[in-house]
Amino acid sequence: MKHTLTLLTALLLAPLSVLQAADVSKPKPNIIFILADDLGYGDLGCYGATKVKTPNIDRLAHEGMRFTDAHSPASVCTPSRYNLMTGRYCWRTWAGHGTVWANDPLLIEKGRLTLASLLKGAGYFSGCVGKWHLGFGRPGTPGWDDMLGADFNGELKPGPLEVGFDYFYGMPGVGQSPNIFIENRRVVGLDPNDPIRFINDPRPEYQVNYLQRPRTAPTNLQMASGKSANYVFEDAALRLTEKAVAFIEQHRDEPFFLYLAHRNIHNPKKPNARFAGTSEIGVYGDFIHELDWSVGEVLAALDRLKLAENTLVFFSSDNGGVKAYERINHAEIEGHRINGPLRGQKTEVYEGGHRVPFLARWPGHVKAGSESRQLIALNDVLASCADLLRVPIPRDAAEDSFSFMPALLGKPEAKDLRQSLVNDSMMGLFSIREGQWKLIVGQDGGGFYSKQDPVRPAAESAGQLYNLDDDLGETKSLYHENPELVVRLTALLAKLRNDGRSSP
Repeated sequence: MKHTLTLLTALLLAPLSVLQAADVSKPKPNIIFILADDLGYGDLGCYGATKVKTPNIDRLAHEGMRFTDAHSPASVCTPSRYNLMTGRYCWRTWAGHGTVWANDPLLIEKGRLTLASLLKGAGYFSGCVGKWHLGFGRPGTPGWDDMLGADFNGELKPGPLEVGFDYFYGMPGVGQSPNIFIENRRVVGLDPNDPIRFINDPRPEYQVNYLQRPRTAPTNLQMASGKSANYVFEDAALRLTEKAVAFIEQHRDEPFFLYLAHRNIHNPKKPNARFAGTSEIGVYGDFIHELDWSVGEVLAALDRLKLAENTLVFFSSDNGGVKAYERINHAEIEGHRINGPLRGQKTEVYEGGHRVPFLARWPGHVKAGSESRQLIALNDVLASCADLLRVPIPRDAAEDSFSFMPALLGKPEAKDLRQSLVNDSMMGLFSIREGQWKLIVGQDGGGFYSKQDPVRPAAESAGQLYNLDDDLGETKSLYHENPELVVRLTALLAKLRNDGRSSP
């Protein structure tokens, strides 16, 4: 009787779109989410690139759906991962708008529903392979040091395994020390005679000011020892791909969720020698080719194991691409526009900072070669998976997540699709999107430049307003021509920030 009531409650709470879309008599689809790092909107053939070749990633577009209005709500690494994992805007947390360091505490709050825990609760074996970048440990837990954070020579917990993953193999971050692999809770290949030790090196001032961490003395990570555990950059993608394929093979007979978070194409750009010189635009393109190869290996494993028909594969990027941290309207390398027609780049609130490629393939369910203009964001993946599986979301979870499953399955007329989106830059500049209109409540893009420029609040300087249907490149601000619209969007942004949630 108890189980009957639980099932009845779940069905009553499940969104109507799910009840129409899912057939519970069929096996649950495996779910793979591949997240590239710093891959721009213009970096794939299926999004217009001609100087790089991405046949394997393009295959997802040819055999599935390509979204043209998909976003990471944030324009840098950590917030985008928090958004994806929790369905909640990262600026609602202590990390604010920037990245955490490897010795920062776990950003995901204790007890918070995550994409991994949701799927694990629905019967999936969940694995994370690749870049974590969400911290380890917590103040007051064993092994924690208030000055240096988690002890990398012992068990790193809480971490991925405490927020829903059954298996983890990856790195704490990319582009910052330590450059190591961690398997579950232990550093791989650590020599007890060469323990990892960090130097208490103060962080740059902007990171202390903008990121209110629960730490008495925020530190930059400089390793004094433990370098025997460092991985070789040129082999990293190969190792992650090997682990991802092994995960699929090992769990082929049960529903699985694989979160494959690549380090490609984040700096340092060091592809394996087999990809050197394969593109027209140098190492940047070579690194993209390595990423495409890795996706091809995953798809080949699904084909070989006859799992492709029952696997929903997502592919996206954590933020826009970047050439250099300086003011440039279009990031370009040898005639290749990293972010396509979009203005700006990573760290900025302009479209080039956060509009990302987003592909989804599920044979027999997602129409092959289809395209969607529906506004979606990385934080919508959690609600979409819950929608698909008829899993009700608690009221205190996924506060900023909307299901795009109706759009993915060809039912865009369903209610409760995303209508607005809040974006923020690394330096804390906000924008609000509704329909074709985008309001930026300040000047410039709010990015991280070689010389730090403070974000001027809207009260001191005019904002920017763009009609993205007519001006996707954000070339002409209509701020002064539409005062009533500016007032309304400003009020909407304030409401979404103050309410604590934006989803129904």
